[in-house]
Amino acid sequence: MCGTPDPQHLDHDHRTGWVRGILCFNCNGGLGQFRDDQSRLAEAITYLRGTTWQRVLIHPGVYQMCSPTRGRPPSPRS
Repeated sequence: MCGTPDPQHLDHDHRTGWVRGILCFNCNGGLGQFRDDQSRLAEAITYLRGTTWQRVLIHPGVYQMCSPTRGRPPSPRS
C-alpha cells in the first residue's frame, strides 16, 4: 500500500482466511488496527482531512497554512 520495497508480511482476510497480499509491517498492522473495516478507515480519512494543516494558495507563489477545523496558525508574534 505504501510502496515500501520488499514487503514481507502476509495480509489475509480475518473473516475468510484468504490471502490478500504481501504488505510492509506498518501497513499490515494498520489494517489490523482498523479491523479491516472500511467504514473505520473512511472515518480516519475524514478525520485527517479535517484536522491536517494544509497549504492554501492565496496568491501566485504565496501559500498560507490553514486547518479546516482550526483556522489559521498563530502568528509568530502571538
